[in-house]
Amino acid sequence: PLRGAPRLAPLITAIGLSIALQQAIWKWYPDAKKARVFPQFKGESLDILGVTVQRGEIFLLIAAPLCMLALGLFVARTRTGRGMQATAQDPDTAKLMGINTDRIIVIAFAIGAAFAAIAAVAHGLKYGQVDFRMGFITGLKAFTAAVLGGIGNIYGAMLGGVVLGVAEALATGYIEEIPGMTQFGGGSWKDVWAFVLLILVLLLRPQGLLGERVADRA
Repeated sequence: PLRGAPRLAPLITAIGLSIALQQAIWKWYPDAKKARVFPQFKGESLDILGVTVQRGEIFLLIAAPLCMLALGLFVARTRTGRGMQATAQDPDTAKLMGINTDRIIVIAFAIGAAFAAIAAVAHGLKYGQVDFRMGFITGLKAFTAAVLGGIGNIYGAMLGGVVLGVAEALATGYIEEIPGMTQFGGGSWKDVWAFVLLILVLLLRPQGLLGERVADRA
């Protein structure tokens, strides 16, 4: 039933399902709450143009733009990618054009899982440990980035992620220096400011930065 629903409905449903799965894992596998140590690159941090970069972060700096470029080219240039665009725009018409929409949906989920795995490796290299809950808040921020950039717009989601990350860094670094706002700064508030940004976008520009208002057809 969700396939015929508005685009936001499957995203919100996925968040709700992830919460349910998280609670189920806690109940059935209590040992899963323990974090696991993730292997790290050996060696000292690097100094790049005056900026100290940990070796684990180099993977992220290389993988992120490559994944963005690969996904953009895949969707824009390949037959399957064009099938994804057609399925997203009008699945019924896509079926009439000979596109196997069920297969396209499975491929889209598989690509999402592959990128999630890459993100998990980047997280483990940066923080030195992994646990089954680490993707939850990241998933919520991915949803925020998608809404910020424009639901259904790949490049908008990429832009939204960058804007969200910069906004978090600026908020945690400078808000505590504003008179009367000291208690709202620091790393413990970064998630709060991320969702404040989401609320502002939904109120002021619900279609996102690169999204367009589309009138309902009769």
